[in-house]
Amino acid sequence: MGLRRRLSKWRLQLALVVGTLVVGGLSSAASGALTIGAAQAGSAPTGAASSCKQGFTPAVIAGKAKCLKSGRACAKRYQKAYRKYGFNCVNGHLRKRAVPPAPPAPPPSPPAPPPAPTPHAQPGHYKGLSSQLTNFEFDVTADGNFVTNLVTGQINEGCTPGGSLYGGDLNFGTSTIPIATDGSFTIDIPYEGKVDEDVSTGHLTIIGHLSGNTATGTLSDTVSFTSDGTQYSCGSGLQTWTATRTG
Repeated sequence: MGLRRRLSKWRLQLALVVGTLVVGGLSSAASGALTIGAAQAGSAPTGAASSCKQGFTPAVIAGKAKCLKSGRACAKRYQKAYRKYGFNCVNGHLRKRAVPPAPPAPPPSPPAPPPAPTPHAQPGHYKGLSSQLTNFEFDVTADGNFVTNLVTGQINEGCTPGGSLYGGDLNFGTSTIPIATDGSFTIDIPYEGKVDEDVSTGHLTIIGHLSGNTATGTLSDTVSFTSDGTQYSCGSGLQTWTATRTG
């Protein structure tokens, strides 16, 4: 009688690394102090500038060179001229003009919120069959960007130098598989298990593509083990599967 062994429950260790796009809004605050000095309008003759002591402002008032400073005597009729140099004439004496503070800068506009990610597939539950007429189903998360709760039915494999295996019934639980922008997803993992009591190694590949309310893809699995001194290599071949969104 040829070999017909059951592949014990496969111990799949799925390590799916899902990239996290943490899109955070940038915020900035600008503050500044704007110092406005006294208006220095007009120009004084070179001689007047050089003759003014430190702390005085050279000026030309009524066509004459003057050295201006707060507290010095002034004539009200030349008020307009004094103002060009940052002074007022008050009660016959110069007074430094007050410079109004600069208005505060308006607060920066808040950053625009990041756009919501575009769903890559229709969310919901998908259910169908493989080409071996066994179960194949999964969910697409509410954001449309991940496959989760993927399960399969039995997977049958032929072996070399002879015999066959049956097993599978895979269940990935809440593990998530990212869906690409073109609607495709891939599981490609090595694993360890047992064929009866013999330690085995295997490799599972599931490829899928979602479009509208339908998903199609392929499944293949290989298993290697040694039993009673004989090494066996088993494989499912390339199976196909189809699933339809049920809700």
